[in-house]
Amino acid sequence: MMNSNQQWKKTALSVVLTASLLGTASISPAMAASEAAAVADASKSASGTIAGTPKLQSYTLADKLQVEIKSLLNETTSEGTRIAAVVRVRSLDAKVAKIPDLELRVKTADGYEYPMQASVFNAHAVRPGTTEELNFFVKVDRRSPSELAELVWYAIDWYSYPKKETVRLAVPVKGQEWTGPLSGFAKASSSVLSWERSFTLSPTLESPLVYTPVSVSRDNTPQGPVTTVKMRVDNPSATKEAVPDITLDGKSNGNGSTDKTVFPGKRVEASPLVLEPKEQRYIHFAIPTDKDTVLTSFNVLTPETFRQLDPKGQPSPVSYSVGRYQVALPVTSSTTEYNAAKPYELGQPFAFDSLSDTIDPRLSVSMVEFHRHENDGEGYQTVIAKLLLRNNSDLPVPVPTFQTKLITAQGMTYSGNRQAGTIAEIMPQTSYAVSYAFNMPTENEDEQYVLKFTDAKTAAPASTAIGAYRVAMQETKLDLKNMSFYPFNVKLNDWTLNARYIVPSALSPNTPIGYTYRMKLDMDITRNEHVVVDPNSSKMQLELVDKTGKSLSTKSLPFSGVNRLISGVQFVQFDALRTEEHEYPLDINIYEVIATPTGEAKRLVGVLKQ
Repeated sequence: MMNSNQQWKKTALSVVLTASLLGTASISPAMAASEAAAVADASKSASGTIAGTPKLQSYTLADKLQVEIKSLLNETTSEGTRIAAVVRVRSLDAKVAKIPDLELRVKTADGYEYPMQASVFNAHAVRPGTTEELNFFVKVDRRSPSELAELVWYAIDWYSYPKKETVRLAVPVKGQEWTGPLSGFAKASSSVLSWERSFTLSPTLESPLVYTPVSVSRDNTPQGPVTTVKMRVDNPSATKEAVPDITLDGKSNGNGSTDKTVFPGKRVEASPLVLEPKEQRYIHFAIPTDKDTVLTSFNVLTPETFRQLDPKGQPSPVSYSVGRYQVALPVTSSTTEYNAAKPYELGQPFAFDSLSDTIDPRLSVSMVEFHRHENDGEGYQTVIAKLLLRNNSDLPVPVPTFQTKLITAQGMTYSGNRQAGTIAEIMPQTSYAVSYAFNMPTENEDEQYVLKFTDAKTAAPASTAIGAYRVAMQETKLDLKNMSFYPFNVKLNDWTLNARYIVPSALSPNTPIGYTYRMKLDMDITRNEHVVVDPNSSKMQLELVDKTGKSLSTKSLPFSGVNRLISGVQFVQFDALRTEEHEYPLDINIYEVIATPTGEAKRLVGVLKQ
């Protein structure tokens, strides 16, 4: 018997549903029939069908009162056995119907019978044509599992002697119970779903919403590994519908460093979440795991709450969950993503997930350059992807905060670092060029990658994919007549380099004798006038190199701001030389330089020789 004041230690419940959790037959009112018709018209899954929870068997409790067993828990732990039942009472009366004052007991297969305590919030009457859910609970001080056989309602005459008990209703529940985290689905093949199979929680929940698993991703966050499941929710009805507070639990085969196989998840989006008629949207579930865990499936659970009085007379909740489906996770890898990505043509707008609000639909995103950059002496190279964000509307649009990843054919993944921008929004009918830098080993010489766009905000700290394309590395040609520093293009017409002596003077008698170099440049610079740049955009860097390949001096020249490069003749002074001698001949390397969070990345675009 349960002590109503005993406190329970909360345990994370992971669930799998048995085949007959909700019975095999039902008495469906007109409302349930209309909801079923609406669900049938919803978007179909990859298999073309929508799975539904088993129909509820209805039983007559009293005149014009029907009962259905919605949820049944029978969980045995080291602290005892928790048995809970949620009973749905449906009124077929035209007026308020009183719920009979009966005692509910649960019978086990081995012959034991336990009275169940009613929740302090249980209703005592049902309004016409509506339903009420009644919660019952008992804790049994036994640690050996026992199958449940019946739920029995007794009418008890407390004034007779001996006490007279009459069975009003006995409902068989064998095989319908949920036994906790390690439950199996062997008897519920209809509740075991393949990946991307659409399902609804009706009629178990009176909700027409249709759920479809869309994608799964695994991220290493500061809090540890997190597997994120993205699910699309469709509202096929003509009314607003709230998304129930369902949860997901991840399951593994227990082949990691621990024996733990169940990992509780949580929905990222806060409640309440309401869908308009015919609306679709995504919801995300974050499942923290151990470091070496690979999830193979997840369980869909619906939460229940029983409330009892604590020693101070205040309602105290006892929460648990009951499983409805098990969904197999796809066997994916980075190589799978690489092979599934569509090829991309440079300059064309990317197509993103239409349900994602990461990128404003009035904004088009394209890639204009994709080059390898050098990092001398740093032990790694940097690949730079230049993206063009164009505002096609007549209003300013905020610069989106999407993130990027590069995936190789071998399955290696490299995260992109976005340039530090100074622009918060893009003006109407203009574009903004932004660079993403990917650091990778110097030996990587792949010519094709998959550029993956992710939303790192909606399901933070995890990320979800919004698009992926296979992109080809551009070949850099050393053409002095056509050097690209997008959105600038530079044509070198002429140049000279002269050494200048530094000698002591009357004003600076202590100046040591030395040299500087003065370079004369004659260039034509063109730019796309509708592309906005900021101080962190590309710069030109000139490097003086002697005949042994030693760098003597560098000079960085911006294309925007003060002292920017302009068309025509201009002079560049090289000071602070790494030599005290006059060197000749010299080479001048011309680089495109982009500032990244880990330092400057440069790309050779031209070479001048004396």
